Amino acid sequence: MIRNTAFAALILLGAACSSTDQVDGALLAEEKGCIACHGAGGQSTAETYPNLHMQWERYLRVQLLKYRSGERENAIMNGFAVGLSDDEIRALAKHYGT
Repeated sequence: MIRNTAFAALILLGAACSSTDQVDGALLAEEKGCIACHGAGGQSTAETYPNLHMQWERYLRVQLLKYRSGERENAIMNGFAVGLSDDEIRALAKHYGT
């Protein structure tokens, strides 16, 4: 009985945790090169790049999805976003968003 209860609890815990929690947005930003323009904490490295710090998480996620699909066009961002999975997009938006 205890074994079944523990197993059920693990299943529920796994379902409750999104896969985004398993992706480290800060590490991903470094690996994917986001920090080169947007900085580690979202403060851009030059005036030509937007600050991502304090942007809404949902806004950032939607914009990355639009870059990935080609709905929003930017020669640099389309190239980066096309290789991002949904989980990676969520993790980056969570990292840079408020």
